[in-house]
Amino acid sequence: MKSILITGGTGLIGKSFIKSLDNNDFEIYVLTRSGSRVENGISYINWNPENGQLDLSRIKQIHYVINLAGASIDGSRWSKNYKNKILSSRINSTKLLFKKIKELDTKPELYIGASATGYYKKNTIFQQDEKDHKGKDFLSNVVEKWEKESFEFKKLGIRTAIFRIGLVLSEKGGVLKKLYPIFKYFLGVPIGSGKQTISWIHINDLIDMIKESIVNKEYNGVYNAVSPNVITNEKFTHELSKVLNRPSYPSFLKAPSFIIKLFFGELSSLVLNGLNVSSKKIQNAGFKYSYESVDSALENIYNNQ
Repeated sequence: MKSILITGGTGLIGKSFIKSLDNNDFEIYVLTRSGSRVENGISYINWNPENGQLDLSRIKQIHYVINLAGASIDGSRWSKNYKNKILSSRINSTKLLFKKIKELDTKPELYIGASATGYYKKNTIFQQDEKDHKGKDFLSNVVEKWEKESFEFKKLGIRTAIFRIGLVLSEKGGVLKKLYPIFKYFLGVPIGSGKQTISWIHINDLIDMIKESIVNKEYNGVYNAVSPNVITNEKFTHELSKVLNRPSYPSFLKAPSFIIKLFFGELSSLVLNGLNVSSKKIQNAGFKYSYESVDSALENIYNNQ
């Protein structure tokens, strides 16, 4: 039986990935800041990236490493301290993981690193692919540094796959959990111009991508984890209103940009700026989506609660 070591196992993606695994197929180890323990056949190992605390000696052999650790980019207003937390939580955890993996006599077969479409330039007319240059804002710089640390694993002879993840759609967390109460009380309207593009992905497709990279040894390097169909904020608002049986308001009704900036500061850039990102590379690798359109994704999410 092969083993999987997971960081960020308590986040939206980590929880969904662990839930999708069969304990009879894998030995599952999750790094946690709480105490080491075994629950439901899953082994939790205490670690602390800030002080370099991590002991992997209890694991006989690690076959796959999945690194999803990092503070939420929309978890708080972007103060100087929180911006430092966004960066350091990703860099410190990846560096510590690399240090401990490097010390192992037998190296893992595969390292999978989370990344983000925030790497790219904002508000482009053309679709950006994995070969395009990064943007010049805060998130672009974070992602560049994060990916640099992840690619250190490649130097150890470990196959390395990095997913630049778009807006994840799931009722369990992320943007939909925040938007649901707003739309429930008939307050859902487009934000800013409404024309900004959204590169998104259904949580199930994202989990399938991670699983596919485990079994398909052709997966190497960076992949955009987004749906083939980029949409506008206006389209997203319309589709979410429809699936929740809420009215779509006249097009002139929008949440003004200056109000969003006033309340959220620099964090507002996440919703006021668009990302137009291509999925062609992963499609060319043979990946098949279950939810290519946002209406099918939202129907699945809200009709299966």
